[in-house]
Amino acid sequence: MSKLKVKLLRGLAGESERHIQAVKSLGLKKRGQERILEDNPLVWGNIRKAFHLVGVAYRIDFSGDIPTVERDLSEKPDYTVINKNGVYTNGKGVYYFSRITDLEDFLRKKGYKKYKNWKGEEVEL
Repeated sequence: MSKLKVKLLRGLAGESERHIQAVKSLGLKKRGQERILEDNPLVWGNIRKAFHLVGVAYRIDFSGDIPTVERDLSEKPDYTVINKNGVYTNGKGVYYFSRITDLEDFLRKKGYKKYKNWKGEEVEL
């Protein structure tokens, strides 16, 4: 089964108990903490519950005509994540999105009509 890297992008202070429990069930406790988890509906359900707090790491390669989107599974922790125009990034090609629609909106704003996803499929925007 495939894997994904989840990062807690915002702190838990002031959040509802429902959101805190969803984040803790992902194994995240502190802001900036990352975990590599199995890609399954349980994990995505918890990401959906706390979508404004967590993000899934994607590496986007803009070098070709069609951007290539891969899930970033690097073991090295990423300490320099910044919020740039509403998108969390490390400035080195890794972006954090909690929903696929956010990823697609980001690519659409950059002027792309389609992209190649981590399964090798071309997806129309």
